Amino acid sequence: MLLKKLFVAIILLALYSKAHSQVKLQLKISHADNNVINGIGVTYVLPEGYGDSKDKIILLFDKLTPLQRTSDTVCDLNAKDNSGPVKFHQVKSKTINGNDYDCIQADRSITGPLQISYRVPLANPIPAQSGPVRDLQAAGDGISGSFGGFLLLPYTDKAMEIQLDWESPGTADAVCSYGPGKSIKFQTTFGDLLEAQFLAGTLSSFTSTDHPRGFSMYGLGKGSDSEFKAAANWAAKAHQVIRDSLEGSSEKPFYYFFRSYNGPPLSSGRATSGSFVLYVPTGISLNDEDIKSLSAHEMIHVFVADLYDPDGLADWYVEGIADYLSVKLLYDAGLISEKRYLELRNGELAEYYTNRLRNVPNQKIPQIMWSGRNAWTTPYTRGALYFADLEGKLRQHRIKNVSVLSLIREMNRLKASGLQTTEQTWIELIKKRAGDWAVNDFKLMMAGRLLIPVNNAYGENFKRKSVTTQFFDLGFDKPQAIKAGEVIARLNPKSPAALAGLKNGDTIASATNLIPAYESYTNAVTITVKRSGIDLPITFKPRTGRTTGYKWFSITAVSAKHLRRH
Repeated sequence: MLLKKLFVAIILLALYSKAHSQVKLQLKISHADNNVINGIGVTYVLPEGYGDSKDKIILLFDKLTPLQRTSDTVCDLNAKDNSGPVKFHQVKSKTINGNDYDCIQADRSITGPLQISYRVPLANPIPAQSGPVRDLQAAGDGISGSFGGFLLLPYTDKAMEIQLDWESPGTADAVCSYGPGKSIKFQTTFGDLLEAQFLAGTLSSFTSTDHPRGFSMYGLGKGSDSEFKAAANWAAKAHQVIRDSLEGSSEKPFYYFFRSYNGPPLSSGRATSGSFVLYVPTGISLNDEDIKSLSAHEMIHVFVADLYDPDGLADWYVEGIADYLSVKLLYDAGLISEKRYLELRNGELAEYYTNRLRNVPNQKIPQIMWSGRNAWTTPYTRGALYFADLEGKLRQHRIKNVSVLSLIREMNRLKASGLQTTEQTWIELIKKRAGDWAVNDFKLMMAGRLLIPVNNAYGENFKRKSVTTQFFDLGFDKPQAIKAGEVIARLNPKSPAALAGLKNGDTIASATNLIPAYESYTNAVTITVKRSGIDLPITFKPRTGRTTGYKWFSITAVSAKHLRRH
């Protein structure tokens, strides 16, 4: 019997070893001569037969599309195996599971374990092109990004076992999507590893004690003061509400990361499995209402399974539901006021109705996503309005126990059961739970039909009214992003910007966040330009044309105001 158990154990060990590619990964923050962080050093050993590849090994380096890599490229690459040094040469790029990779291939076959070391410098602190927060950046006295920001690694479709060790000063620490600590071991896949986030340095940290297990918050660049603690306590409550609403596990760890930076005044975020990271300008408080809303949006991403769509056509679902549910769940739980709820809803409505691209069919979204200043908002706002309209119509049809939240939960369960959920999965689900009218509405939305949510879309206590407005238009073609150093070009001489005094050839003196203007029917923008050595602030309303928009207001507030008058 003992021999039989031993035999079984040996077989299981052999199968486990075959199914897992074990990699020992050592990371070290690198510094310039003045002790300023300038990148990350990477050393790892691939076991013999890694990935069972019989060809000359190919190392992949994530292009971070749609970001544009600048200085953050592989430097000082050294590789050796049992036969000595291994040289690599550039080969054709690859696209795997929708991600683009630069590739280098070994000049010969590998014998025995392969030892690799190299360094990746920091990326440009102001990205050449906007995109998800994945690049390698310094923040505070540390460094952060995604593993895809620095890992040069062969592809494998097998599970990977990673032993991760950080070499850092005694006061520094590290945390990543797989857990905290300078030395951790975890299992993952190639794709998940490159998507994972990390922070390393002197970290602010918070672990919830007043709320159910699972929530922790870590950051670089802001201290463990009352601001941080207040933000963490609010985020822990929001996490509990969102997790429970979307049937997440209370036992699974959840990490909220942030990194502050000196750069454009635009906060952004990115979610991965079990964690998300916010990119927060140094002058913005973690308790800012927009930061809270952004953190809730990213939390939704963690708990809502993506649709499979290699063509990039699923933002109406993943971004639309994050915009819609993050506001709804916080309001229903009392974590935001009615005033704030309406501000957020009316902001996304203004963003949609003042966008000239609002009627673009979903099939063309990848073509226009980065074509203009607010083009990227198109699937976000379209999706959010679609889900609001669906919610209101489900109430109107009096369909028992069916809501947008229940439908999303069901989609999550289907994904968890092993089904590859797609747009067709959603169509079949709404047909089954709601009826043909829901399918018809969905198809019209995807075709680009103008969305006007029903009166009760945002709740029975809120009603709709129309507003006469204009389309968002800065009045010049270049630059698309209002960053310091960019030069104004192709200015329309009859535009509000030109009439306010802006001129072709003006150099932008400081970055401008355009989102407050997107999210309003009337807000002006101020662009500070440098002309003849003098900084000139120029304020104008970026509006042209004429269109109809919609806002929602509180019936209760109107009724109370009416009673006070009488």
